[in-house]
Parts: sequence; structure tokens; C-alpha cells
Amino acid sequence: MAETEKDKFEVDLDNERVFVDNRWLDRGELAKMLTERLASMDYNVGRLSSAIEFLDSTLKSLQSFTVRLTPDVAAQLRDTASRSNLPVGAVVREAVISYLVGAALSKLG
Repeated sequence: MAETEKDKFEVDLDNERVFVDNRWLDRGELAKMLTERLASMDYNVGRLSSAIEFLDSTLKSLQSFTVRLTPDVAAQLRDTASRSNLPVGAVVREAVISYLVGAALSKLG
């Protein structure tokens, strides 16, 4: 089945949650909602089903990397994450994306 724009959801990679129906839900919460709807004979579960499938496929597609940092750089990273109220992984992802965008822009001119 082809993925359409309406089948795309925002995913919180660190907390393994998907944003659906104006709230963040994890796999367990989605499964519970699906079960409750089906038990009450409410078969309007397409969006929830798409959300759980999207979350699962996104999480399965992730790739992990190991990075070695000096104690000073690691402390700066943890401090930056703490001040930004973000997980360390999110700060690293943002830094990598920023670096890659900069590298791509420098190739353009």
C-alpha cells in the first residue's frame, strides 16, 4: 500500500511516541485505544492503525552509531542537552543534521 501524506505522523524518536489526534502516544497506548474501539464495535480505527504502523516502521528503520568523546566534550554535550531540556540523542541528531546541511550548502557555492 502506498504511503500518502495523511499517513505520515511526527515521531518522537527518544520516547518512541507518535503524534496522533493532537497528542503523543506510545505503542502501548495506541494498542489499548485500538482494542477499546474494537471492543465497543467502533471500527473507525484506520488512523490509529496507520499511526502504530508508522511508529513501528520508523523505529525499525533507525540506525545507531557509537561516538567517542573526550570528557570535556561529553560534559558540554550533556550540559547543552540539559539546558535545552532535550535528551542527549536529540542534541546529537540536531548537530549531525546541521553539519550535513552546512556541508551540502558549501558544495553549492
